[in-house]
Amino acid sequence: LSTRVALLKVVCCIGGCSCKVAFSSYISEDSANSQSASMVNRDIIIFDRTEGNYGVGYSTRTGKFTAPSSGVYGFTWTFCVDSRTTDGGPLNYGEYGTQLMAGNSLIAVLHTDTETLYDDACSTGFIIKYVSEGTEVYVRNNFEHQGKILSVNSHTRTTFSGWKL
Repeated sequence: LSTRVALLKVVCCIGGCSCKVAFSSYISEDSANSQSASMVNRDIIIFDRTEGNYGVGYSTRTGKFTAPSSGVYGFTWTFCVDSRTTDGGPLNYGEYGTQLMAGNSLIAVLHTDTETLYDDACSTGFIIKYVSEGTEVYVRNNFEHQGKILSVNSHTRTTFSGWKL
């Protein structure tokens, strides 16, 4: 981990140390389908695409953001669920609980529930938090879910973003 933090500092601070750190990631439709089919309690949710990754702190492979320097950060995640368990499959309820983690510490929670049959829903969480250098921040599932993750480029994205203030 310390080698990764050192590399992030070098990449982030080339030409001075006024580091700009921000990332915006989302789950592709293929990844939403495969993660929904295999996800169990406490699995890390992998946001496999980025719109921006300034400071190169977010990994689309692990789903984790590694803070390149200590400071106050803002984090937000939007989680969308579909009542279908598979494309074209039977409709039921869609429900997921997610947790925002900093290392092994729970820092925020979010619950997304369609509440009615044959529906989809999105919920958004936001937190401002002091994060120490090298801390990994990530979103994980926190209970057995219903339905599947909804993330389709044409109309809805499940996202995870953060930035240093």
